[in-house]
Amino acid sequence: MKKRQKTRPSVFVSLIPVVLLVGLLSYCITIFGDGMLSGPSQLVLMLCTGVAVFISLVFYGLTWQELENAMVISISRTMSANLILLMVGGLCGTWMHSGVIPTMIYYGLEVISARWLLITSCVLCALVSICIGSSWTTIATIGVGLMGIGRTLGLEDGWVAGAIISGAYFGDKMSPLSETTNLASSISDVPLFTHIRNLLFTTAPTLLITLVIFVVAGLIEGGAVESTDNTALEMQQHLKNTFPITLWLLALPLLVFLLIYRGLAATAVLFIGMVAGGIIVCFTQGFDFAIECAFGEVGYVTGVTTIDSLTCTRGMGGMLYTIWLILCSMCFGGVMERSGMLESITESLLKVIKGRTSAVATTCLSSLFLNATTGDQIISIVLPSKMYGSTFDKLRLPRKLMSRSLEDGGTVTSVLVPWNSCGMTQSTVLGVATTIYAPYTFFCWISPLMSITAACVKQYILKSPDKESDFVTITGQAGEDGKEN
Repeated sequence: MKKRQKTRPSVFVSLIPVVLLVGLLSYCITIFGDGMLSGPSQLVLMLCTGVAVFISLVFYGLTWQELENAMVISISRTMSANLILLMVGGLCGTWMHSGVIPTMIYYGLEVISARWLLITSCVLCALVSICIGSSWTTIATIGVGLMGIGRTLGLEDGWVAGAIISGAYFGDKMSPLSETTNLASSISDVPLFTHIRNLLFTTAPTLLITLVIFVVAGLIEGGAVESTDNTALEMQQHLKNTFPITLWLLALPLLVFLLIYRGLAATAVLFIGMVAGGIIVCFTQGFDFAIECAFGEVGYVTGVTTIDSLTCTRGMGGMLYTIWLILCSMCFGGVMERSGMLESITESLLKVIKGRTSAVATTCLSSLFLNATTGDQIISIVLPSKMYGSTFDKLRLPRKLMSRSLEDGGTVTSVLVPWNSCGMTQSTVLGVATTIYAPYTFFCWISPLMSITAACVKQYILKSPDKESDFVTITGQAGEDGKEN
């Protein structure tokens, strides 16, 4: 006879796997550093999943089959991301050795100086990401090229990666083509463009502060580099001697951006880009080498350390550790969700919601918490909206305030968590550990803080409704205004 779950775990019990996870990961980071992705993080997640499973089976009457099904369902939500990861690995390999990325670096060195690279990277990635609605694709294409320029100029990896990710996630957050932007608006019952307009109240000042930081940092960091090292011309010459450098190769990334802008699925577009890059490699270096670029580790030995490090790619094979980590993270998130532990933790936060500021702060912090505990950006948006939607209605707060809080707290903070699918992906693609770039990803840090600050200032809450409904009451009727009682 099937056992029934006795009761939902208490908050104290629910926090046991979470505290254990954070503690063990923090400890492993101090020991393994950049090697966390190569096994330690996965083993920690498996151990913490085992603890959550043990608690659920022994004390709360769940069956192994229920928990296994929950893990399978959780993993299934990331299969699209895993496919994208494989395509990104193959694309980076073929684009590097076909000369596409070296061409981007070569001409980038002609027009971008070390002083202005950070601000240029942030703005350029923001514009591209807005146009195509994908931070992942932006980072995997133009971001990789900008990363190479930064390394060639001698800038610290953390600063350059932080600028790239800040711009890409701004564009992803504000683009009507973005999956998360559409998700946050639809699940909150807010029209898409009402949601995007409302995002400007927090996102525009956040971007402005971020750009000012990168301008100042660029003048300081870039100025120091330029005054001590002037190797751009030398690097360009080495690139030209190693790869075919021609402006025609830039047609390939332009094609990729155009296909995504026209609505073709990201996986399909990245596959097309990978195959196109492979075809170029076939003509220049042979079929066998093209296959090796897409699937395995390939590099050149030129005697120039910078060039050798830039040209070393790992193809699809280099993404397997990241995919393994995503699978382990999803197992942990699935068990935590099915056992009711996540619900216990998030519902306990309902007690502190008394008004506008606490509602926004709780939503942002819950999204950040779910990014860290489930490793899934989508859950960090969906679950808080289900938990707090009726509370926003009772307080007569506009639903667009909730959708904005979900984006400010969920969409952009996912990339700051080393074991989140977003953090793992960008770390692997850019070749920079999450713990290295996270302190410099200012846009992602400031966004939730700006959202909470904005909730404290009345002018950030529109006092008159848009033409669309400002919020939806519990009964489904439009509210009279967007004011808080």
